[in-house]
Amino acid sequence: MNSKSPNAVLRRSAALASLAALLFGASTAHAQSSVSLYGILSTGVGWVSNVGGHSAVEMISGTMQNNRWGLRGVEDLGGGLNALFVLENGFDITNGKFQQGGRMFGRQAFVGLSDRSWGTVTFGRQYDIPFDYLDRFEAPVASLGLAAHIGDNDNLFGSYRYNNSIKYQSPTVDGVRGSIMYAMSNAPGQWALNRSVSAGVSYDNGPLKLAVVGLNTNNPGPTQNPNGAVTDDYIGPPFLLFHTSPIHPNVGVSRQREFGGAAQYAFSQLRLTGMVTDVRYDYLDQTSLHLDNFDVNATYDLTPFIVLGAAYVYTKGQYGGGIDAAPHWNMGQISVDYLLSKRTNVYVFANYQRATNAKAVTYLLAPSSNGEQTAIVAGIRHLF
Repeated sequence: MNSKSPNAVLRRSAALASLAALLFGASTAHAQSSVSLYGILSTGVGWVSNVGGHSAVEMISGTMQNNRWGLRGVEDLGGGLNALFVLENGFDITNGKFQQGGRMFGRQAFVGLSDRSWGTVTFGRQYDIPFDYLDRFEAPVASLGLAAHIGDNDNLFGSYRYNNSIKYQSPTVDGVRGSIMYAMSNAPGQWALNRSVSAGVSYDNGPLKLAVVGLNTNNPGPTQNPNGAVTDDYIGPPFLLFHTSPIHPNVGVSRQREFGGAAQYAFSQLRLTGMVTDVRYDYLDQTSLHLDNFDVNATYDLTPFIVLGAAYVYTKGQYGGGIDAAPHWNMGQISVDYLLSKRTNVYVFANYQRATNAKAVTYLLAPSSNGEQTAIVAGIRHLF
């Protein structure tokens, strides 16, 4: 049949009209919806004074922020109500491997509803409230570097996430907001076996920022309940400490508690930040560990493109349950950050750690063979 016959032309015209109607209809139906692709790429080359007894020059993934890509979506349901979701993958930029135990969306995976008047509720794999409220005050975030509280003992650097979690965040009223999260055990008849509750309140209005948080987690880790709130990423790389008994490395945590508070004040170009967190681990073999973290840091905008940072973090610990040991760690950090654009920056920072009655171990690195470790890193970060 001739492709230009009347019937063929009519059929083609009808198909084009149907396609146009479909596209127009889809555009109209989703006019108030959006899905965004975003991500962070960050890596650096560092010199480390002591890694297991030897100095090293290494390429290090995630030296400013851990690498990720994600999808974020919002649908306007009308009357101030929105549906939302986040799916976020973490990966090692030096070798392309997935992080967070090889999960596709190991950093975050949640869906929920948000209302202007009533707040936001989300369901899925999420950060705890201490991370949500205190992460921005911590030395490696606020002033750039690797001076995360030793072993990320308070999880303010987000080393592990919470499965099966329900999180509520209130609207912000006069700078004040609050949140609470409950992460389920998902174990029939054993509600307390690997569950977590956390909550926090913050104030953010003008130059002053304040936040206080609390957390209680029962039986975290994969051994007791691999389908619970905290699973395989709780037992992570060698720079994550304290998640097993100090005398029985195969024995896990029975209870982890945390309280903390932070404040920041901005004086034009200068920002001063202070934080205290109190973390307590009770282990299944009746031993225990109490850690207090003290964090002070500052940043100064030398120019619109150059930011200087400095920080000091002190952590003191006390073991219990028949263990007579009191380790403590001192960490210092200095940095220079140069903004090439709104999305790309290069940086240099130095971290020094000195430990007593313990080995030094800097975040992202393997432990030193003694009580000291120095790391100097130059790197680049790109946002999209």
